[in-house]
Amino acid sequence: MAATLRLATLNNSQFHLHQQELTQICGQLTRLDALCKSLGVIPLSQFVDVTALEFREAAELLDGQAPARVEPDPLTGLPYGLEDMSWSPVAAGMTSIEALTRHLQRNHPRELPGADIPALAAELRYCEQLLAPLEPEGGQFHLAAD
Repeated sequence: MAATLRLATLNNSQFHLHQQELTQICGQLTRLDALCKSLGVIPLSQFVDVTALEFREAAELLDGQAPARVEPDPLTGLPYGLEDMSWSPVAAGMTSIEALTRHLQRNHPRELPGADIPALAAELRYCEQLLAPLEPEGGQFHLAAD
């Protein structure tokens, strides 16, 4: 999987790739998915977008045949556009993130042995804080793998 995850949001054609790396979530993703399943919510891995990884891999496969410079997309500033990425409704992600946050506040789940629970909970709260205002507006998001 990815070396890093970062939160990406889209609301009213406004794209934002947040700079904070979600290292705890990334490192515990498989275990968090198991916990999501036991809580009856969508696993976080369902919200991961691998476009950056695919783009980099394609460039490596093309080796010297790739164009010297790719013009960045005007909306994203990245070498690929919004339509290339996988998006999910913020409301769907909030259900999973809120369930995990609440569960970690009350428990030390057996699904997360050795995890830094305070740091993991802090990353989940960070996502929750950024996504909450976008939920009533019908925003979209993903966890960008890079």
